[in-house]
Amino acid sequence: MTLTGQDPALLRRLNAAAVLRALHGADELTLTQIVTTTSVSRATVEDVLAGLPDLVEEVVPPPGGPRSVGRPAKRYRFRAEAGHVVGLDIGPHKVLAVTADLKGTIVDTRRSAVTPGTDPAARIAAAKAVVRRSLRSAGVSSVRALGVGTTGVVDPAVGKVVLSDRLPAWTGMDLRSALDGLAGGPVLVGNDTNLAALAERWRGAAAGADDVLCILVGRSIAAGLLIGGKLHQGRNGAAGEIGVMRAFGWYTALDRFLAYAGHDPDREGSARSAAERVFEAVRQGDEEAATIVRAFAQDLAKGIGAAVLTVDPELVVVGGGMSGAGELLAAPLRAELAEICLFPVRVEASTLGSESVALGAVRLALDHVEDELFGVRA
Repeated sequence: MTLTGQDPALLRRLNAAAVLRALHGADELTLTQIVTTTSVSRATVEDVLAGLPDLVEEVVPPPGGPRSVGRPAKRYRFRAEAGHVVGLDIGPHKVLAVTADLKGTIVDTRRSAVTPGTDPAARIAAAKAVVRRSLRSAGVSSVRALGVGTTGVVDPAVGKVVLSDRLPAWTGMDLRSALDGLAGGPVLVGNDTNLAALAERWRGAAAGADDVLCILVGRSIAAGLLIGGKLHQGRNGAAGEIGVMRAFGWYTALDRFLAYAGHDPDREGSARSAAERVFEAVRQGDEEAATIVRAFAQDLAKGIGAAVLTVDPELVVVGGGMSGAGELLAAPLRAELAEICLFPVRVEASTLGSESVALGAVRLALDHVEDELFGVRA
């Protein structure tokens, strides 16, 4: 039934939002299916569809296709290609831009290398260049929103890095201002681990889970938390930053990998390559390497176990540079947590790898766009 009341403009927005939401959630729908799904009258649906030529189009049957008996039903689809968003990951070692359409289909990915020593101005310049390259490659001139994930404690309300232990010079960086106007849409900023958690729930290992602890394991270690499917960021945006507690040993946990591989801890990429060497040795049956991994899992379990006992999540996702180890790390971590925690908790390796933060930034941007398209404010 079509909504009625004393504010025709509001009713039109409500009906348009209902129709758009229905089409967005399907490949295509007939007029009758839209009416049934939205409970909006047929005449009103037709008016809405006629008023949204940029976002909705009638599906034309392919020439030579099978013909139905009688008058064919009109079919419509949401034009995902009518707009785009960009997800940007600005990290210690890389900047990564992912351009997607309004249904989240990735149309281009671009990256560039930086180092922890790259100064903030150069890091911002690299991020801008990567976004521009991605937009050019995708044939897109502007986007509806730009999502940004970065290391450190972030205040999403103002788009500023409040504190960055990993990149001290990054502290105080106003990313919203620095990137304003880059792609034409609003700039939305979040902590990298939080956005990785969003991505894992959207299309990764945490799909369908509402209470999730996501750990990014690399040269530094951090946690992101979803409760009831929503990010829990805390009063200062610092929820999940338990890696700063030195007693947990997270900062020194990778030293065993570096020592085994004989790598310089200050050399770029050294921690990841050392870990890859250790896990490959485990695959080959090296007992010393297996012992190192078990000890590493014990170190991880101290901090993760404290978080699990605090929020009782249904799933722990291990992402970041270590996620490629898969069950070689997930299995011993699962065993350690079983010893510490009151109840068993699922532990899965990320399926998104190094793109999790950028994909989470895409999801952040899409949430903003969908709120504009489907949300109605009186």
